Amino acid sequence: MRTHGGRLAVVASLAASAALVMGGCGTIRAGDTGTGGASAAELGFKKYAGAVDYPSVTGPHNKGYVAPREGLRQLVPLGNCALGEGTFANGYRYVNVNWAGSEGCTKFSITPKPGTADEADVPYSMRSGWPGGGLPGDVVVPWDDGSLIGVGATLTRRASNGEQFRLATLPLTFNTRPEQETADDASVNTAVKVGSVLLIGGGQTVDQVESPYVFASDDAGKTIRRVPLPTIDGWQPSTPVGDFGVHGTEVVAFGAAATNAYNFHSSGTIPFWRSADGGAHWTSGNITGMPPGTQVHSVLYASGHWLALGGYAKSGAFYNSLPLVLTSQDGTHWTRMDTSAMGTGEITAATVDSAGHPVLVGSAPRPKSKPNTRTVLCGSVWVGNGTTTGWKRGGLGCSEDPPSTAVTLADGRVLIAGNRDLWLSRTPGPGRGHGS
Repeated sequence: MRTHGGRLAVVASLAASAALVMGGCGTIRAGDTGTGGASAAELGFKKYAGAVDYPSVTGPHNKGYVAPREGLRQLVPLGNCALGEGTFANGYRYVNVNWAGSEGCTKFSITPKPGTADEADVPYSMRSGWPGGGLPGDVVVPWDDGSLIGVGATLTRRASNGEQFRLATLPLTFNTRPEQETADDASVNTAVKVGSVLLIGGGQTVDQVESPYVFASDDAGKTIRRVPLPTIDGWQPSTPVGDFGVHGTEVVAFGAAATNAYNFHSSGTIPFWRSADGGAHWTSGNITGMPPGTQVHSVLYASGHWLALGGYAKSGAFYNSLPLVLTSQDGTHWTRMDTSAMGTGEITAATVDSAGHPVLVGSAPRPKSKPNTRTVLCGSVWVGNGTTTGWKRGGLGCSEDPPSTAVTLADGRVLIAGNRDLWLSRTPGPGRGHGS
């Protein structure tokens, strides 16, 4: 789940991680664990190791540390490359940061460059570090005029010349002191453009009860209005909107987490909503029988199918390590696919390539030889063949900073990136699709 960019966190230093290769590629058949020795290179991806400026304060004896779901969180097509959006661990808290892609899109540099805050005369408990920079927001949406709209507690527009303008403010309470765990809070998890309408989705917690929300703007973020979401069986589900998928004027939204996402009960329920008119009106539904730990991270339309993608927990494990794929032709009736042949890995990001096929990115924890060693995650990419069951898989290596986001560039190449490395497909084509 995305949280507002100013969220505070304790920043610690971790030791270096091992780099091993995991994967398995080629057409995956039933019974194949997908853990062979081939890499994503066999699917046409080239790795650029260390090509992403690391989003943390580092030093001679400090490799830096970025918590899960912090750092690089989104890639947005911009010109011949993309803009990166995320957070930076400045030693005291996480602050907003952007990355600029190089010519050829083989390197991403934090811009503006992080500076050292001179706080020598400030008591340690009052220091805040570098304040961050760039286009603020938890999600960035490209607009028709070449501008970008950053969506967080406040909306901000960055014009094509780089000038920024403040827009509307979400009428929600954002807790800027997360150590106050019982305080009211809100999150912005997703935003999309549907025709001329900007849709924003997330969740709010009031009196320790979380609920989903949708806001809409008809004037590119200058003003916003709340869009009612219908209840399900008379109740509003206790999970935020996790992601939107768009196909023409159709929009599908999924709850971020099933009822058993965190208590790991054997069977859970996850909500979804569908709009046929660009987000003006919604219908709702539940999918039952979800496995323990179910979360949905991405929703998209590809090859004539809706896909809701995420992860669930391997039997006996209290973390998400197996791919979840839900499919539908109408956005209303959903089927959970048997993903046993896809191997391990929670799907964390997805896009649609130039052929209209889905490209999925995910990772799974590598088994530890000793309980107290660092957690290393092994990344994978899955490329679809136009059906809901045919996938090719390639390994993206293992590290403490696995790939976290993917996008299809204007020339049709697919870009995958994490907090340290990036992978770029070699085959360009007409750009299209959804990035997350």
